[in-house]
Amino acid sequence: MRLAGKVAVVTGGGSGIGRGIALCLAREGANLAIPDLQEASAASVAQEVRALGRAAIGLRCDVTREADIRASLDRIRTDLGRIDIVVNNAGIASPPGMPFTRNTEEDWDQAFDVNVKSVFLMCKAIAPDFIERRAGRIINIASIAGPLASLTMPPYSVAKGGVIILTRIVAKELAPHGVTVNAICPGILWTGFWRDLAQDIAENNPAFRGMTARQVFEKRVAQIVPMGCEQTPEDIGWAAVFLASDEARCITGQSLFVDGGAVM
Repeated sequence: MRLAGKVAVVTGGGSGIGRGIALCLAREGANLAIPDLQEASAASVAQEVRALGRAAIGLRCDVTREADIRASLDRIRTDLGRIDIVVNNAGIASPPGMPFTRNTEEDWDQAFDVNVKSVFLMCKAIAPDFIERRAGRIINIASIAGPLASLTMPPYSVAKGGVIILTRIVAKELAPHGVTVNAICPGILWTGFWRDLAQDIAENNPAFRGMTARQVFEKRVAQIVPMGCEQTPEDIGWAAVFLASDEARCITGQSLFVDGGAVM
């Protein structure tokens, strides 16, 4: 119960990694707010959190719109009392590249709006509250695609690299106020994002032709991850629990790779 009585916000918490993070935070005692573009998914995960004995709300929020973010935070404070932890998890995959000229201007704009601008807007909105209270945790979900410069998804890779740099910038500015800001870089997880990417690889890379998406995924795990294991949303969730806890009070500006050694 390392987070007992805390209130956490997990953007995009209605599915995938976000859901895993929300449930792990709840298991450690946190109450949850889940702003998600898919309101029904957010409500479903909020129900799971309540089943664990925590308070929870799901609400619709477009994290690329500043007005949506501010309205969501106002409602969360009204319904749950305050905000202690913000996990900027909402993100979107870009269509496959390789060659990078496959990607369009729209691909780049969308990747940056959802993956980078949203983090900036949420940090901007919550910073005055955390500064005033001289407390708070911000955890940004980046990706190993950032430091690895992924050929298969250039806009996404560059955007997630931007999240890592933005994390350091905000961490430096908020450090004198007792607020920590860190990033988690998930490795390879069997989510909708990877299913779509694996299918594209199977269709366009001769080395994988004839394989199912899952077979492509498993082969890539074996090729990329030294430990030979795929990661799960709960692996990312427990990392978030640690960074949100008092044990991590002196850790800021860091990028934690939860990737079975892939970046190494």
